[in-house]
Amino acid sequence: MSAVRTRLCIRVSSPDAARRALSAGADYVLAPLRRERSSIGVPDRLAEGRDGPETLLAVAVDESLPGEPLRVARLREATDALEDLSGFAAVLLDPDRALLRSVSLEALARFRARCHEAGLECWLGGALEAPDVPRLLVLAPDALVFDEEADPAPLRDLLTREAPDEAGPTDRILVRDLVLPLTVGAYGFEQGRTQRVRFNVEADVLRPRRRPREMGDVYSYDLILDAARRLAERGHTALVETLAEELAEAVLADPRVRAVRIDVEKLDLSPGAVGIRIHRTRDDLLID
Repeated sequence: MSAVRTRLCIRVSSPDAARRALSAGADYVLAPLRRERSSIGVPDRLAEGRDGPETLLAVAVDESLPGEPLRVARLREATDALEDLSGFAAVLLDPDRALLRSVSLEALARFRARCHEAGLECWLGGALEAPDVPRLLVLAPDALVFDEEADPAPLRDLLTREAPDEAGPTDRILVRDLVLPLTVGAYGFEQGRTQRVRFNVEADVLRPRRRPREMGDVYSYDLILDAARRLAERGHTALVETLAEELAEAVLADPRVRAVRIDVEKLDLSPGAVGIRIHRTRDDLLID
């Protein structure tokens, strides 16, 4: 995780909405660039036909954040070029659809890396909802951008989760029979060949302190699914043992997870399944 906390940003359409969002706990409010008038928003005739990416302005309430509005360039595709963005402080990936249903986490990780290599903050939007927050925090974006209708208070709770009680009791999260296409294997005939690989995961996670009612109360199985899917996207892996160890490392990166048992099995090399089972805690993870 990044040492810098992911900030909460609310897109607004009026000064009143901006004041409400900031008073409710947003770190930033985001509005279209103003050209002709002082009220937040810009006429459609000005928004059309501009050169370059759409420009947004972000205003912060926290005195530790920049006092002047930040210029934010809105991009709609994770593959859009980042050149010629001098004068911008951040890039907002904001497709015209739900972000996590249109862009994979691995593609988002590459986009974040490109932004930081270019000296730009990485902001993520795209019809975000509360369940998206823990999944996106794995990438440590600089800010998450929600629509004006979102309530900042529960979102801020998700972004500022307290450190868990190390000695607390645990429950078990189950992911069973997740089958993904991967290129895996040490033999020549396995190079460039997609095989079905089955994952079974049992993660011992700290029990919630209260009866679960919101996303912030639980460890989501989506985090395990996302970690496995990222392994499937990244390219060829020689050994199923490597897949198991790296999935264990990804799951145990969340401080609420105390131990994990992982089965990784190839399904296409024999009449049955072949693979490995490992059990890991944070103290006995294998390192390079």
